[in-house]
Amino acid sequence: MIKGACWNIRGLNDPIKQREVKSLILNNNITFMGLLETRVRARNKDRVAQGLPRGWKSFTNHVHSLLGRIWVLWNPISVQFTVIDISPRAIHGSLIIGKSVLYVSIVYGSCDFREMRNLWENLIHHSSCFSGRPWVILGDFNVSRYPREHSGDRPLLSKAMVEFDQCIRKCEVEDLRQTGHLFSWSNKRTWDGAVAKKIDRAIGNWLWFKECSDFQAHFPPPGSKAFQVPQCLGFSSIVLECGGGGLV
Repeated sequence: MIKGACWNIRGLNDPIKQREVKSLILNNNITFMGLLETRVRARNKDRVAQGLPRGWKSFTNHVHSLLGRIWVLWNPISVQFTVIDISPRAIHGSLIIGKSVLYVSIVYGSCDFREMRNLWENLIHHSSCFSGRPWVILGDFNVSRYPREHSGDRPLLSKAMVEFDQCIRKCEVEDLRQTGHLFSWSNKRTWDGAVAKKIDRAIGNWLWFKECSDFQAHFPPPGSKAFQVPQCLGFSSIVLECGGGGLV
């Protein structure tokens, strides 16, 4: 079974957080992982990497981000990851699993509409570059796609949601089959002030659905002890798993 994961960890400097990553990987047989919002400065990158699973390789987007928003980790014994392109909000690469070659993009969306549009343009550009092989995008997009992905009685369709939906359509990708919870983020409040949204996704192109149909995405509830790993409220995570042996 092949498993990948993506986790908005909201800080990776603390050794406790590093142990949580190691526990998630070891307890769930993860072989490939994206970490978002690490808040690790470039000068601390090597020290923090020492606290991650021994023998694993990593790549960050520090060249575009002072705090290294995105880290990609992988076990070179099981898979091989080659970086193709990096940007302030995404790391794109090829992932070799046995004889299969896939494209994987780990993304972390922005609340700033300018940065958000830059990410959409980046994804649209790579959709044509990656059209010849299965491609999956994992991450926190910081925006929902549909009004039903907001809690509350009167969810609205914002301009940001419309532009996100347009990006998905232009990329010709769709959500993978998923299990778990619809909402992946909450504002940690209770009663009338509580808000929950789906802002994390796993989406793939048509070749992904054709050749990697055994994969599904699991979304634990926000604020839960996902994957037997303690998490604080508001953390979001995705596990991508293949149970059918579809890749050799």
